[in-house]
Amino acid sequence: MTLHPSSARLALCLSLTFLSACGGGTDTVTNPPAANAQQTPPSGSVQTPAPTVPADDWVLDWRDEFNGNSLDSTVWTADLGSGGWGNSESQYYKAQNAVVAGGLLTITAKRETAGDAPYTSARIQTSRKQSFTYGRFEMRAKLPATQGMWPAFWLLGNSCNSWGLYGGTVNWPACGEIDIMEMIGGSTGNASDYTTYGTLHYLNAANYNPALSIGYRNATQLSDDFHVYRMDWTPQSFTWYIDGVAFGTRLITPDMEEFHKPYFILLNLAVGGNWGGWANSTTVFPQTYAIDYVRHYTRPWPAKGSAAGLPSVWHLGGDPKLSAAAGTTTGAQPLVTLAETALSWYTPYLSGSFDAGAWAAQVWTLAPSGSAPVRARIYRRRSDATETLLGEAQVDLFTSGSGNHSTRFNFTGIAAQSLSNETIRLELSKLSGPALKLVVNGNDFDSYLSMPWSTSGSTGSYPTQTTVPFPVPVASTPTGGNPLAAPATLGVYADIPFGGTWVGTSAPQVYVGGVAQEVQTDAFEGSHAISFSLSRDGAGWQLLGASQDLSAYAQLHFKIKTTSAAQFVRVRIAGTGTVGSVPLASKLQSTTAWQDITIPLTEFGAAAQAPVTIPFSIEAVGGTPAFSALVDQIYFSKP
Repeated sequence: MTLHPSSARLALCLSLTFLSACGGGTDTVTNPPAANAQQTPPSGSVQTPAPTVPADDWVLDWRDEFNGNSLDSTVWTADLGSGGWGNSESQYYKAQNAVVAGGLLTITAKRETAGDAPYTSARIQTSRKQSFTYGRFEMRAKLPATQGMWPAFWLLGNSCNSWGLYGGTVNWPACGEIDIMEMIGGSTGNASDYTTYGTLHYLNAANYNPALSIGYRNATQLSDDFHVYRMDWTPQSFTWYIDGVAFGTRLITPDMEEFHKPYFILLNLAVGGNWGGWANSTTVFPQTYAIDYVRHYTRPWPAKGSAAGLPSVWHLGGDPKLSAAAGTTTGAQPLVTLAETALSWYTPYLSGSFDAGAWAAQVWTLAPSGSAPVRARIYRRRSDATETLLGEAQVDLFTSGSGNHSTRFNFTGIAAQSLSNETIRLELSKLSGPALKLVVNGNDFDSYLSMPWSTSGSTGSYPTQTTVPFPVPVASTPTGGNPLAAPATLGVYADIPFGGTWVGTSAPQVYVGGVAQEVQTDAFEGSHAISFSLSRDGAGWQLLGASQDLSAYAQLHFKIKTTSAAQFVRVRIAGTGTVGSVPLASKLQSTTAWQDITIPLTEFGAAAQAPVTIPFSIEAVGGTPAFSALVDQIYFSKP
């Protein structure tokens, strides 16, 4: 449950990942039944399965079966209040919305006013009462559905100082967050009502939050039945499961030290928020998040720093190795065209084991204009270039929505694989219909191949880049803001390419009641601009990205079109500990046409001299504005 920053604390938070989409995939998936999948009890009764000893050496050491008639106050505390403490959520959390009865904990979201919020729900947590370091975390639950629902089963580090709630001294995300299960309800085609996500938040060696996330699309809507959501956390890795099927592993690297410390559990149902969007006229109330049990298992741990096995998620955005033309760049989103020629992408050459199960590819594309069936194939490729086809899946990527949307290709029937200096090749072929624009920025629209890592203890390896016979990528890696090799311009959001691109920049994100969206009309250049409005004190929108050094640059440039007065509006950039802002009214002229705005970085003070993670933001401070505008062509230039 991502703790996105409020406007007052944005300078404390770094690059975030927002997996939101305009539209959803329309694929039909078939997943193999899990041997230990739980079944829904007959109507009117709840039959909690007895805790079982797993087949491996995990041992049950703590549980809450919710078999009484109230929450165990020695374990759980209810968080009370509105806003979600940084997520811009729409609900007010009340203790009364979490009820224990009939063998279930039921958290209910209601359309009712409380405090300054139009909805109510509940969030409970175990801080200062029950915490864990490593283990198997398991929950059996039936999720809600509908637009704006955001249920979560997650962990926060005991060290977190989140708005003074939990007694810690470390700001988020440096204190660490582990999301075991999150679901975002209500996207076009209800794709999100089928999908569970696992995510890690922390500060890496570059001092920003990579927000590592992986999703799994189930064959049926998650509100239709109870499912078992599980995560195994060891000193070496995290592995996520649904109904016993592993769908992704993240290795713990040396810069992830926060994941060797104690964490506490949180359960909540948010209504709306920065990730999945807000409730609207289509949202159905009340909605329930029914939890049968929460359990924790432990085991003897391998030594910290010992072999962790192979990664199981390979990102097209991080190092695409696509055998395609470079494509174009729209805004901050690198695009590669999938037309008549198939695209291939390769993992490194690997030695190690991968389990049978949830082999999958998630692909983000711009919404096609018509039917666009695509075939995905997975090959096992040896060093002599001979191959074996492991599996294939076919999905029509057409959606009635617009903008970016994700499609998951699930490959069923792939047996366990033991690789010996071999690579896995993902091949995408458009079978008919319009050309497709694949989004490969590896951040908020993350296209990837996932392979189920072997929990039996793989010690796989991959050689150095110089020994790997990859196709040479045509697309070049964007240059960041390194002053030793800084390009003449550094693009943040633009329809035309600049000398360099701010790596990892997100789509426009709003906070405290702001409204922002990418539009395809009235853009200054190309086909995209950002349309936004601010209607209350503290409202704003922003672009987030990986940390950049701006010391080589002298000016911020952007184009803006507005008929509004900007009395309470400012432009802002922010770094790891500093914020700099400039009143927008002092830069605007009296015109209804597009205006070129140039702001010397010296006007932002020390914020432009430290690592910058929010390269551009417009917000209302000190009054109630009625401000709306279009913005385009945001970039930095040298003296």
